[in-house]
Amino acid sequence: MTGTPPSPATVLVVDDAAGSRLVFTNWLRRAGYQVLEAETGAQALDQLSRAQVDLVVLDVHLPDISGLEVCDQIKRNRATASIPVLHVSATATAADDRSRALNRGADGYLIEPIERDEMLATVTSLLRYHEARRTAEQLASRLERLHQATLLMNAAPTLTELMQFTSSGLASVFGTAAAVLMISDAIGRVAVASPNQLEPELAECPTEQVLELASAVRRGQLESVPVDLAKVLAGLTGSVHGSVIGNPLGEPIGLLLLAGERTPEDDLILDHFAQATAVTLENQRLYAAEHKIALTLQRAMLPASVPQPDYLEIAVRYLAVGDSVEIGGDFYDALTLDDETTLVAVGDVVGHSLRAATVMAELRHSLRAFASVRMPAEEIMSRLNAILLESHPGLTATLCIAELHRSGELRMVNAGHIAPVLRDSRGVRYLAGNGPLLGLRSTKPMPVVTETFEPDAVVVLVTDGLVERRDENIEVGLGRLRDAVATATGSAIELCERILSEVGAGDDTFDDIAIVVARGRRP
Repeated sequence: MTGTPPSPATVLVVDDAAGSRLVFTNWLRRAGYQVLEAETGAQALDQLSRAQVDLVVLDVHLPDISGLEVCDQIKRNRATASIPVLHVSATATAADDRSRALNRGADGYLIEPIERDEMLATVTSLLRYHEARRTAEQLASRLERLHQATLLMNAAPTLTELMQFTSSGLASVFGTAAAVLMISDAIGRVAVASPNQLEPELAECPTEQVLELASAVRRGQLESVPVDLAKVLAGLTGSVHGSVIGNPLGEPIGLLLLAGERTPEDDLILDHFAQATAVTLENQRLYAAEHKIALTLQRAMLPASVPQPDYLEIAVRYLAVGDSVEIGGDFYDALTLDDETTLVAVGDVVGHSLRAATVMAELRHSLRAFASVRMPAEEIMSRLNAILLESHPGLTATLCIAELHRSGELRMVNAGHIAPVLRDSRGVRYLAGNGPLLGLRSTKPMPVVTETFEPDAVVVLVTDGLVERRDENIEVGLGRLRDAVATATGSAIELCERILSEVGAGDDTFDDIAIVVARGRRP
């Protein structure tokens, strides 16, 4: 019985005896193998560095280096370590010789003279093992890349990024062109990637074409990409197979496509990709709904409007940065105490949580209650500090209150908050005079800062989310704020927009932003 190769395979025969080499190569060629030849160990290693070899038939005694040493080098090299090595020898025939060779990494050992059927059977067996090992290593590698791709997919904040990560992950796992087609907001979208492509290509396509393709995949009738989609799916030529992405009701909302032939293992991995994509889409939908609820709740805790007395122009901005469903503790307020006095305030309860938000609401409503009975700002601070110490021990907050009078006076009390910026005829400056944070026991009186507030003067109160960045000192952000206030012109609303655009939200902003701008009106 002769051996038959499980798949087209290349065998390297290394033997300095021309006769033996001729016999071995003839046997292997007649059995259907591709054969390469080498006379020395150096030639063998050179062949292995340049050609794809599936098995090495290696004589133990070579004229330059020992066959055992050649085997050592093959097994130490990561690129060739999995190639089976079959030693042959007419002289090293003792049991110790065979044991030594096998212990040093050889996969088989035959003693000459060798029967043809024995050699071919041994070669077939080793190649079968090699093929099984290569398949297992390929599967392990694919599963590792699948794991990495799934992590990226689950972290994708948007549909576009999810499609990009999925298509590039597919191309990486399978080593072929891949595409993701999706329907969202009644629009068909497609992302196409290839193994050598850094960024997947994105395009739109008709929704009915996505649904037709998904239907063909479910029926098992998809064999190639339709002509009208050929330009969009340019990389998917020849045989194509796919897997449908469904919503929680089982309705198709997209599909994954792969170019090339498929195996049952490919189908399993592709189906896993489709399921992971469906789960991530549903998580994105739920996350967006929760985020919307959080923003609605947070904005409900802030003033619905701000007063506009005849001697002041007031504008506010609040920006919840990021997609977090957690509620922050940033807040602002503005209220008219009487015909002569208006109070503006900005504060921040430490943390991002429902507790921080509820404490924020409690402080803001308490502030309003104390201010409504004309309690001075320093007394308001003392009462709020007592509330925190008694009802929320361990929690701290910052707060800055500014009282603006028709007479042109500004009174400020600041409990550990970023100092307000004042712009008037004397220039632009931060109003120093911080007291301790709210929530800390202190015997020091809260300092009161008094300034003249001229007509056309501007005072700006902000939370730290406007000026803080992870990769820079806060002084840099404070400088940007001062410069923006110095150069901004126009109404209080225009000042707010200018400050937000020049100082505020960016890719490195990590906290919510509150801004209050008060500008004196000329009589």
